[in-house]
Amino acid sequence: MKPNAPDPWREVSAARVPLDGLAALAPVRHRGDVRVLTADGCAWVRWPAGEAAVARSLVPVPGVAFFTHRGGTWFPLGRSVPAGDAPPDGEGVSVSAVLVPARFTPVPPGAAEWAPVPLTVVRGGPVQAPTALACPAGALARWADVATTAELAAVRAARCGGRALLLGSRLPPLPGATRYWGTDVFVPLGFRPDPELPEGALREAAGASHDEFLLLDETGAELIPRSAFEPLTRAGARLGARIA
Repeated sequence: MKPNAPDPWREVSAARVPLDGLAALAPVRHRGDVRVLTADGCAWVRWPAGEAAVARSLVPVPGVAFFTHRGGTWFPLGRSVPAGDAPPDGEGVSVSAVLVPARFTPVPPGAAEWAPVPLTVVRGGPVQAPTALACPAGALARWADVATTAELAAVRAARCGGRALLLGSRLPPLPGATRYWGTDVFVPLGFRPDPELPEGALREAAGASHDEFLLLDETGAELIPRSAFEPLTRAGARLGARIA
């Protein structure tokens, strides 16, 4: 621009803007002299010439085109040939009317319909250390007969019919046994709960009280009283196998 040359932006008073670019007018939404009209799939914005703040807000919009009005004719910014298109006639609407949603009537939500979700286990999940073991009572008795006192003291046991359940960090390698991981919820090794929720949420879903363990497997859920577990002894293992 030559020294003392007039600023062409001072004559700008309209812009053609893609519809999705109107949000750029947010800084001037309070001004009633900025008007918006729509035509042929685009928006036209008009404002009094010399208002640089309006033009400045639209400069970053991709595809924007600015226009000046001289002698009753519209010219593209920086051109001396009249524009092939021009802002449509009409008063238009304010920027706030374009950017603020129209009045709406809220509709209360309908009654919630909750579908039951089965609580089960599926294959997968990270590698876990075993903390529980289920096995036939006879297999447990045979192991107890040859186990050391330290090995027996490392586990606690409970029995239901012909099945025994052991808890401990050093569990014996017993034939026909299923190993589980977990603290208050026991899941078979190589499986994870489905849905995969925290232990507290799983226990609540199964109705477990604070004095019950929850055991999950592919057959369903089982609640086991914590009080059913006692230190394992050889005599207790033999008695359990005979009763079973």
